[in-house]
Amino acid sequence: MSPKELFLHLRVHWQVLLSPLFLWGFLLSGGVIGPRFWAVFFIFHVLFYGGATALNSYYDQDEGPIGGLWNPPQVTRDLLIFSVAVQVIGLVLVLFISLPLFGLSLVMGGVGSAYSHPAIRLKSSPWTSLLAVSIFQGMGGTAAGWLCGQEDWTTLLSLKAILGMLSAALIITGFYPLTQIYQREQDRRQGDITFAVHWGERCFPLGIVCMISAAVLMGALVWRYFGHQDALVMSGGLIGLAGLITLWWQRFDDRHVRANYVRMMRLGYAMTGGFLSFIGWQLVRGP
Repeated sequence: MSPKELFLHLRVHWQVLLSPLFLWGFLLSGGVIGPRFWAVFFIFHVLFYGGATALNSYYDQDEGPIGGLWNPPQVTRDLLIFSVAVQVIGLVLVLFISLPLFGLSLVMGGVGSAYSHPAIRLKSSPWTSLLAVSIFQGMGGTAAGWLCGQEDWTTLLSLKAILGMLSAALIITGFYPLTQIYQREQDRRQGDITFAVHWGERCFPLGIVCMISAAVLMGALVWRYFGHQDALVMSGGLIGLAGLITLWWQRFDDRHVRANYVRMMRLGYAMTGGFLSFIGWQLVRGP
């Protein structure tokens, strides 16, 4: 594989969709943007998430559309070596930054490998795949942001941190199955009974309920720590996302793979754009 094809499989633009989870934890922790923030942000979103995504692409051997790539380059063993090397580099770098983040990275990396590797392949079971992504990507990503802002790992046991991680898990639980809804036939051919394969169109009401639940929980946190006006903006945005999922559900046709892929990407970028605008404003504005 060419260097360009290897880097394409990192799907860096796709990893942007996960960045609000990290930023949400960082915001709640009271962190201040500086060199440490940018270093950890790069390590997690490019090296760790990108490397794990490339590893998943290698084991999946996808020929059809995947998150962020409509026509992914054909994979070879080069991608396996590249994906592992990228994650190892990330581990070495984060070791010099923070021991708590290093420990979290080891756990998240192990779960990411188990998600894809054929010997375990959490992805092949609907409930284990959903739990793995919700807990270790939703809660784990938020915990990484929190630890980036606060070195003391025991602060993750505070009510503020726990509720922040739970609210992020709700977002991922609602959105993750929708990222699989357009590739159910491909997953069936590979023998992967993903959550979207298992639940079908019921993924849409699940997404709606999760977004509304997240609106309540995140709204309460923002109200408590940032004010009622900001809380209304946060909750309103998540309820708007629930509305977009409802519109997609009304127009959903399993035969139109391209249309469903485009709607999923638009939904993801709308969600990310809203979160980044809100959290970015909070971080720039300061206390």
